Amino acid sequence: MPRSIPRYLFEIAERLPDKTAIVSRAGSITFADLCRDALANAEFLRELGIRPGDRVGVCMEKSIDQASAILGILCANAVIVPILPRLKKINIEHIITNSGMAALVTDDGRLDQVEAFADKTKLIVGRGKVEQDWPNLAYVRRHIQAKPFFERIGADNAAIIYSSGSTGRPKGILIPHRNLADGAEIVAQYLGTREDDRICCVLSFNFDYGLNQLWQCLLKGATLYLHDFALPNDLFTLLAEESLTALPVMPVVVTQMFDRRLYRPNPSHDFSALRYVCSTGGRLSEHMIEELRTAFPTSKIYSMFGLTEAFRSTFLEPDKLRVRPTSIGKAIPGVQVLVLDDEGKECAPNELGELVHRGACVSKGYWKDPKNTDRVFRTHPDYPGETLVFSGDCVYRDDEGYIYFHSRRDEMIKTQGFRISPTEIEAEVVKHPEISAAVAFGIPNIAVGDDIICAYTAAGEDAPVERTLRQYLKNQLPRHMVPTYLVPFEEFPITGNEGKIDRKTVKDAALDRLGLNAEQSKVDLARL
Repeated sequence: MPRSIPRYLFEIAERLPDKTAIVSRAGSITFADLCRDALANAEFLRELGIRPGDRVGVCMEKSIDQASAILGILCANAVIVPILPRLKKINIEHIITNSGMAALVTDDGRLDQVEAFADKTKLIVGRGKVEQDWPNLAYVRRHIQAKPFFERIGADNAAIIYSSGSTGRPKGILIPHRNLADGAEIVAQYLGTREDDRICCVLSFNFDYGLNQLWQCLLKGATLYLHDFALPNDLFTLLAEESLTALPVMPVVVTQMFDRRLYRPNPSHDFSALRYVCSTGGRLSEHMIEELRTAFPTSKIYSMFGLTEAFRSTFLEPDKLRVRPTSIGKAIPGVQVLVLDDEGKECAPNELGELVHRGACVSKGYWKDPKNTDRVFRTHPDYPGETLVFSGDCVYRDDEGYIYFHSRRDEMIKTQGFRISPTEIEAEVVKHPEISAAVAFGIPNIAVGDDIICAYTAAGEDAPVERTLRQYLKNQLPRHMVPTYLVPFEEFPITGNEGKIDRKTVKDAALDRLGLNAEQSKVDLARL
């Protein structure tokens, strides 16, 4: 039988029907009931006219209902398009329009936010009490007979995950069923995921990393504990009281966990059941590693590295963390990681080159974006007939083959687990009536990845005061995209005859005003 997430769901429901699949504050659900709900959701979607290959969005808070909606879409042979609930309307509209979304599943908390798009796509309430005005999965699945799904093959489309790009608008990464299955099996292999695992899910289902926790549970029969991170002690209490065995995080989550203003260690907490902590979305600092070791002395710590275009590229074995804390490790199973120079040749040890991914989990490219697809998804003469992912990450290998991240080849900003194009921020800044131009860039901050700096010039004689501009941006942008520093300029220098803003000079001047200079920034980046 083909390997796919619906197949994993169907098989685990037969093998472990009464075992708890997901636990949340609202309750829990067994694998049999999760499968039944997903198949009923799928049948309802088909009755609404959703056809194989149609794109169906999911804009919901993390919940059992969100999980069953996602699985229902896959069982209906449609394509999931996760939408982060806190995105602004303009970004939600772009994703709906760009994906050609046939329907959008939401919940009561987001219905007011997406109601404006009812003329663009079919709205379905996946969680809540609305039963009259909008189709409601939670209501109708009690009245629909679940039917088996029709198996799709591994090459069929399964998801479009939107990630920021250099064009200033999120790009949709097209992922087939095979990739979801490969990602689940590969990660379960090197983490050693087991049937008796109890996985803590602090991550969102709107990205590949969070979704992979759900896939692993379906593959191995582990139980997923959903947790909405608010206060550190709530998370530590959950880990101890439920004897959780796995904690997937990102560096920004680790920073929040050990926030000295809020974190209060409880000597009575027993974390001996916690087998491992794993992290991706940025490099763990040595301080973060020490915090994790102190809190969870018996746990293994896995440092991982990847990009949505290929899901996961490398991981560092826990026993190597002490001697190479800054390394991103070596290739995951089923993958080869190349470090290539500008001529496409393999770099010598300690020579900077671009990280290129070949093998498992290579996605199909960017949805409706052939230009960027051709730029990132390319062939190589040494691997005829294959598509490789050219990541844009500058890395190097040491003499033993361990890889170290150095910098981005382009200007992408990576912060709090998000990749952001400066253009996205600049476009919102210049919408302010008193701003004429803006230049955004990132500087390294190990706690979050990058801090965002935005330089700007006024449209009139006076620029808006920083407090006013910051509040404006908080209203227009997701929280993770609001600049850390705002730096006013009287005017921006331009380059030669091109008449373009000299971004490098602006960046150097802004860093100087903040007490840094370009060379210090490079040193900090090289140290990451």
